[in-house]
Order: sequence, then C-alpha cells, then structure tokens
Amino acid sequence: MLKDGAWLRHAAHANAMARRLHDALCGIAGVKFLFPTQANAVFVELPPYVIHALREAGWKFYTFIGQGGCRLMCAWDTTEEDVDRFVADLQRLWVEAPKDVPLLPMNHRKL
Repeated sequence: MLKDGAWLRHAAHANAMARRLHDALCGIAGVKFLFPTQANAVFVELPPYVIHALREAGWKFYTFIGQGGCRLMCAWDTTEEDVDRFVADLQRLWVEAPKDVPLLPMNHRKL
C-alpha cells in the first residue's frame, strides 16, 4: 500500500469527496461553515432538527460544538453518489422535518 502509492490515491479521493460536499453545501441557504475544508472533513453548523432528521434517515456523524456543530467525514470509499444522496437528504429534510424535535445522542458512521 505504501510502495504503490495507494494511501495517497485514497487520501486524494477522500479530500475530493469533501470538496464536493463543501461545494454542494455552499448552495444551501442556512448552512454555516465552521472551519475551512482543507482535507477530508467538512465542519458545518446545522439546526438541531435537521441533525435529528438526518440521523433518523440513517446518516451518522459527530456533533461536538454546541447544539449544531457537525463534523462530516469523507473516506477512501465515499462515492459521489454518497455525497449527492447526503446533500439531497439534507435539502429535503431542512424543509420537511419537524422543527420541534430535540437533538438526540449521537451515533457514528462515516459519510
């Protein structure tokens, strides 16, 4: 893996998927970026009801800053379809999800 550069290809892919996620999230009003996207993580602030709805839809990610700070991670096996599906779910749930739902304890799964 080290000799043939697979680690670098995998890292570059994860970083590219994070950039794709970042670029897609830029088009969603209300998404606040907490830190620059510099590698394979995207840090955003989302409303608690959206976080809850995303988790109910099966998405798992860390929340760690206040009520809405989220760390969205991409990996070597994250596909463009994964990113696009997450963004589509986020856009849909932002509008459709009940607004009065409390934030539940986190479960973890890569994006």
